Amino acid sequence: MRTFGKILKYSVIAAALVFIVFLAVRIGMTSNRRILADIHPTDNAALAYEKDREEAFLTHKLPAEISEDGYFTAYALSYSPASGELQITVRYNQSLSEKYLPGSDPDNYYFELRDGEGETVAKGKRLSEKELYFYEHIRIAFEGVELDGESELYLFLCDDESEYPAEHTKGIIIHHPSFEFKKLSLSKEEKEALSK
Repeated sequence: MRTFGKILKYSVIAAALVFIVFLAVRIGMTSNRRILADIHPTDNAALAYEKDREEAFLTHKLPAEISEDGYFTAYALSYSPASGELQITVRYNQSLSEKYLPGSDPDNYYFELRDGEGETVAKGKRLSEKELYFYEHIRIAFEGVELDGESELYLFLCDDESEYPAEHTKGIIIHHPSFEFKKLSLSKEEKEALSK
């Protein structure tokens, strides 16, 4: 009987350790904000860097990085006032097209910036993509974005086939007058890429 008790005790401990390791790996996978976080060297970004060098790009933290319905997340915002280009990285689970937007084609997904009234400000352009585990990461640029003291901007994932988002769907708030920008520090690699 004592042997059975020891086997049961160690089995429970082993199961708990496996669960903790699994949980740690999952948290690590979903909290990695370095994937496609660098400024992509678009023509607009390169011109802004040539003009303003270290002062060319601004950023601020997003108060909520996940959409209200949980369909996608956003991080690594950069904004260039000189060129009016805003870059951001979005991530969604690859099961999105099967579980929540059945029958949709991820190649047809696009992203929009909308103002506080729901009007489209800019449609995103895909710059680069990376698959990691079961997530799709996409670096996106929005052109012609002018942010002033009254600007409110929201990021929306859109898919015309599945008529998403619905009218009541809320996007991720990207900018609000109360958000304070700070200078974005560029890495050596970013500076080199923007100088080419």
